[in-house]
Amino acid sequence: MQNSLTFIEIINYCILTYIFLPTCLSKRTVKVNMTKFIYKIFFFIIFILILSYFFLGLFHFKEKILSLKKYSNTLNSNIVILTGGSNRIKDGLKIINNIERYTKANSKILISGTGKGFTKISLKKMLTSNFNLKLLECCIELESISTDTYSNASETYKWVKLNNINKIILITSNYHMPRAILEFKNKMPNLQIFTYPIMPKNHNISKWLSSSETFLLVFIEYSKFLIASLRIKIFNI
Repeated sequence: MQNSLTFIEIINYCILTYIFLPTCLSKRTVKVNMTKFIYKIFFFIIFILILSYFFLGLFHFKEKILSLKKYSNTLNSNIVILTGGSNRIKDGLKIINNIERYTKANSKILISGTGKGFTKISLKKMLTSNFNLKLLECCIELESISTDTYSNASETYKWVKLNNINKIILITSNYHMPRAILEFKNKMPNLQIFTYPIMPKNHNISKWLSSSETFLLVFIEYSKFLIASLRIKIFNI
C-alpha cells in the first residue's frame, strides 16, 4: 500500500512538472525541479494577487467615475474646460452659456489645451446661434500650450496665480475627471475644485462590461491614473 501511494505521488508530481516544467528525469533532478516548481507557483500566486488588486481597483475607479457630482451653483466661480475628449468644448460652453452674470466680467473661463492655431474665430465657428458672444470678449481665454493632463494642470496653475483665483469649476469628461483632479491637486493643493463631469456620448460607463470599447476606455484611463499616482508619490512631480 505504501509503495502504491509513493508511486501515485511520483505520477502526480510528473504530471505537475510536465505542465509547469517539462522534466521528470531522475531523483537528482527532482529536487532541482521541485525548487523551480515552487518558485513558479510563488510567482504565479503573486501575479494573481497583483492582477486581482488591479481589477478591484479598476472596479472602484469605475464607481468613482459614476459617483461624480455636477456642481450646480456656478455663480461667482471661474471655469476651466479641458479639451481632448469628444465635444468637451461645446458641452462646456453650453453649461456657461446661460449664466448671464459672466457678461459682467467678474469671472473667467479658461479653455485649456486648444492646440496651436486655434483662435477665438475658430471657437466662434463651433458655437450655436444662441450663444452669448459677449462671453468671447469678456471672459474666455484660450490656452494652447498644454498637450496632456499634466501640462493642463501646469498651465492652469499659471492662469490661477496670475488672476488670483482660489476656486474653479473643472469641466471635462467623467472618465477623465479623477486623473484631472489628481494632477490639479498635485499642482494646486490649496485650490478649491468643483467638478462638472461630462458624459461621453458614445460610452455608457455604467454598462462598461457590455461594451469592449467602453471597458477599454476605462481600463486605459485607470492605467494612466495609476501611472500618474506613482509618479507623484515616487518622484513628487
